[in-house]
Amino acid sequence: MQRKIIILILTLLVMGTTSCRVHKPAVVGRVCLPPSPPELEVEERTEDLSLELKTPVTIEDNLTLYEFVKDWLRVPYRYGAYSKAGTDCSGFVYHLYKDVYGIDVTRTSAQGLREKCRAIDKTELKEGDLVFFNIRNRRGGAASHVGVYLKNGLFVHAATRSGVTISRMSDGYYTRYYLSSGRILE
Repeated sequence: MQRKIIILILTLLVMGTTSCRVHKPAVVGRVCLPPSPPELEVEERTEDLSLELKTPVTIEDNLTLYEFVKDWLRVPYRYGAYSKAGTDCSGFVYHLYKDVYGIDVTRTSAQGLREKCRAIDKTELKEGDLVFFNIRNRRGGAASHVGVYLKNGLFVHAATRSGVTISRMSDGYYTRYYLSSGRILE
């Protein structure tokens, strides 16, 4: 009996002196689990995006889209250009569709993009749909400006004065010049 007690005490002493205070990630088989659950990472991303974009972003939203928008936000407007050094509205849409949705809409004008869409009613707008405006009051109702619908009446576009920005469809300016909405035909 005394021998068992001595062995128990020695075992506890050895275990107590060899414990390490370093917190290592749990390892299951050959897979190392991250120290924090991915849900927390996603939650942090949505909070950051919400602050940066000044609009609520949730885990149900397309985070790739919102991260793309964040990266391009405030890129200056440059007619005929389509890079982060400067872009026009259709150039921005070209990059967004290519990078977010993997769809090559080819570099074209706002009207050219409109012709590649199936017309939809404003009430049917979903994330990624295109919204067209006739800001230059072109004859025949040709589109002179295009943006990408986000959600809750918001769309992202390259504006001549503010560069890539998020605007409200209900803004009087955009209500006045709204032309149509469309969904890209794949």
